[in-house]
Amino acid sequence: MTAWDVLTIAAQRWLVTVLGLVLTVGAVFLVTSAQPSYLAQVRVVLLPPATAQPNGLTDTAGSLISLAGVVAKSVADSDVGAEAVSESVTLTGEGRREGYTVRQPNAGGQWQYRFDEPVLDVQAVGSTDRAARQQLDAALRRVDSALADIQDLQGVPLASRVRTILNPEAPQVDAVGGSDTRAMAATVVAGLLVTVSVLGYLGPRRPGRRGVLASQR
Repeated sequence: MTAWDVLTIAAQRWLVTVLGLVLTVGAVFLVTSAQPSYLAQVRVVLLPPATAQPNGLTDTAGSLISLAGVVAKSVADSDVGAEAVSESVTLTGEGRREGYTVRQPNAGGQWQYRFDEPVLDVQAVGSTDRAARQQLDAALRRVDSALADIQDLQGVPLASRVRTILNPEAPQVDAVGGSDTRAMAATVVAGLLVTVSVLGYLGPRRPGRRGVLASQR
């Protein structure tokens, strides 16, 4: 089928053509009017006690790393789990638009888990800057609470408790959204391809009974 054939069919099946164009324009409007999500991300670093008093949770070099994993599992949302993640994975990349997660970063790969640092990756996402910050604050409160509960169960004195710091100290919130230009172009192309496919399936309009009789004469 040539381009001329497509144009001919489009003219004959003008109702289909107009409907396809209207639907394509509507899809473009929906895609370009989508609101961005806001992502807040910070790392919680576990530090050994400031004093030399004993703390069973920090006896060995790997104790803090193990403790970070326990905290992550106790805080993780039930719908997210406590899976190890790579540096590049974000909540918005997973398609979430609201909520938070606390995970232990995976220094290995997809098929091998390796935890090298006593660090927690805390991410929060919301429909606005304020909502994302509120989600992040809630996640950090749960981290502090879980860490305190674990040390309470171990009977760790206050002076010997594990400390935490944030990295960076003042978390930033970024708007996350795709390129409107690319989204619009992809939508237009998809709409045109669907319209052309439908026109190709319908084919040229067949002449009516009067047209057949006129041609026979």
